[in-house]
Amino acid sequence: MYIFLKIFLGAIGFLSVSIFLLILSLTIKFIFFSDPVIGREILNYESICGFENTTSLANEKCQNLMTIYWLLVVGFIFFIISLITIYPFFKMSKKKIKN
Repeated sequence: MYIFLKIFLGAIGFLSVSIFLLILSLTIKFIFFSDPVIGREILNYESICGFENTTSLANEKCQNLMTIYWLLVVGFIFFIISLITIYPFFKMSKKKIKN
């Protein structure tokens, strides 16, 4: 049971870390290296997408901003999952049986 639990936690933990790093690189790509640069306007939603029509993704800059927001949310979730699963993976040790 110990080996199965350790392998299971390790697999989920390292998978979530790799997905987190992929999401982090995609977020950096969309913030700094996309065609309409959003670097300094990332927290200014109303000026980019407008205030009246919030469901419209009319321009590419607004689409990239929405993508960045969702990547940040999903990245945070995978970061928490990796912390929850990787910490016990490294802290687990077999209990010593006292004779």
